[in-house]
Amino acid sequence: MEFKAVLDKGLVAKLRAQGVIPNGSAAASDPNRPSPRFVKSHLPFSLNNPRLLDVCKVVYVARNPKDVCVSLYHHMRLLRLHDFVGSLELFMEYFMEGNVVESGTIEHMLEAWNLRHHPNLCFLFYEDMKKDLRAQIRKVCKFLGKDYSEDQVDKLAEHLHFDNFKKNPYVNYEYMKALGLMYPDRGSFIRKGKVGDWRNHFTPDMTEKFDKWMEEKMKGTDLSFKEDLDKQD
Repeated sequence: MEFKAVLDKGLVAKLRAQGVIPNGSAAASDPNRPSPRFVKSHLPFSLNNPRLLDVCKVVYVARNPKDVCVSLYHHMRLLRLHDFVGSLELFMEYFMEGNVVESGTIEHMLEAWNLRHHPNLCFLFYEDMKKDLRAQIRKVCKFLGKDYSEDQVDKLAEHLHFDNFKKNPYVNYEYMKALGLMYPDRGSFIRKGKVGDWRNHFTPDMTEKFDKWMEEKMKGTDLSFKEDLDKQD
């Protein structure tokens, strides 16, 4: 991607001056900053440069599709761009049919799962991060060739804890409410982050349908997901 083509410097400067977007946010970052640089993407491997793993280290995070569906439902209700007003049950049907933006969830994750042994790919499960964030931080440190003390890992785990993540203005996108891009009364961009929250939303019939859909999509693979945790960070 040519960064300059998607960065409107005039707009960014105006929004920063108004205090709408925080200094240091992704949109305000210097495109000429030297490597190494961090880039977050929702794109599957098939839509990225085919040489991506030859030139970059990639940390991929997968999550149980049931929780993904619930999270995406709330996301689509929150953003005026999507403005979904139907029920979760209807949304789930669209999700399984692939008629929702970013709804090819299992195909997306299987692409990465099949590449998980590549030396430049670190495949993580969201559920493992919620179970033991420090262990996953150490895993990523090892992958990136970093050596941090226990105190540093503890500080990073505290910084990345969901409660603090939710309050971080650099990632919570609260400024989008001031721009009128998100409904102020439909929750927040960083919502709950709980493993198994789908159980609070799915009916038994919805669960049965979704389980059958997942089974069919994942037939012949060894990819599986945790649905509950005894303890969550």
